[in-house]
Amino acid sequence: MKMNKNAWRENVTGYLFILPNLIGLAVFTFFALAFSLTISFTDWNLVGSLSDLHFVGFDNYVALVQDKLFWVSLLNNLWFLLVVPVETLLALLIAIALNRFVIGSKALRVVYYLPNITNMAAVLVVWNLLFHPEKGPVNVVLKSLGWLHPPMWMFDEAWSKPTVALFGVWTSIGFYVLIYLAGLQGINRELYESADMDGAGGFKKLLRITIPMISPTTFFVVVLSVIKSFQQWSSVQILTEGGPGNSTYILGYYIYNMGFKYYKMGYASAIAWVLFFIVLIITLIQWKGQKKWVHY
Repeated sequence: MKMNKNAWRENVTGYLFILPNLIGLAVFTFFALAFSLTISFTDWNLVGSLSDLHFVGFDNYVALVQDKLFWVSLLNNLWFLLVVPVETLLALLIAIALNRFVIGSKALRVVYYLPNITNMAAVLVVWNLLFHPEKGPVNVVLKSLGWLHPPMWMFDEAWSKPTVALFGVWTSIGFYVLIYLAGLQGINRELYESADMDGAGGFKKLLRITIPMISPTTFFVVVLSVIKSFQQWSSVQILTEGGPGNSTYILGYYIYNMGFKYYKMGYASAIAWVLFFIVLIITLIQWKGQKKWVHY
């Protein structure tokens, strides 16, 4: 009986410690999700009171099918998925290099991770100045190297998406490098020693040992990268504002504009839930497909 009483006290103490987080999770996550789903079936105007809320059924979702800007935004989001293999491969190569104890590897880890802890708005402003088509340092250097007409970057439909994508890779790569480093350092060194005894070269060890052994890490990185590519909007808002010509208009930015610029919160919530199911379906496909190439 005494043991049961002590166990009960321990359980209560534990729940009291996590209670603040549970309250925050309930209010800012579960309630917010339920409220968002509810108002997606309404015509609620953000500046109006809840008494002005009217249920419109699936009208918001039907309107999305006929909304050309929605489809443009979705296609742009799908284009940004092309960044996923680029930043995954780049993070893997950098992690492999750092894992070999190169000179200054610890300092380089900090350098690569800095974009993740730097104020995003400030970084975006600096990035905007760097790629200014006339006075930006990037184009000044390119002109000095002989490129007479360098790209207009954010002001050119052909270069706007690559510019935003490049920023996304730069800000995310450090986080993925750290994840890969953890995966690489978890590989049993005896596997490499056995391969050395068999005369395997560095490239063969990479293909036959390193890549298969870190496949769970790669799967985790790919899932995170896909979700991130659909969630971005701050970079678009500050760098391009969806332009030029809607070339960088993405669903996250569309949701923001509908909800907080045009105050159509019901319509914005409908877009958000469609985006949620798109990401969910892609993630489920990845989860199903990982059984063929991920080795635990």
